Amino acid sequence: MAKKKTVLTIMWIVIAIIALAAIASLIIFPRWKGMFLAGSGGFLILNLLLSMFFIHRNFKN
Repeated sequence: MAKKKTVLTIMWIVIAIIALAAIASLIIFPRWKGMFLAGSGGFLILNLLLSMFFIHRNFKN
């Protein structure tokens, strides 16, 4: 159970870092480049959330 909680906590931290980077890219970069990087970050976050769902369901205690 401790390993499962550690893995999920680390994934939440990575998701938060990616979200902050995506928001910063919207502010820092020019219009289309910022939108592309933010969209890519959003897609990566979606994939990580899907991975977290399956890890939560299938992780052995």
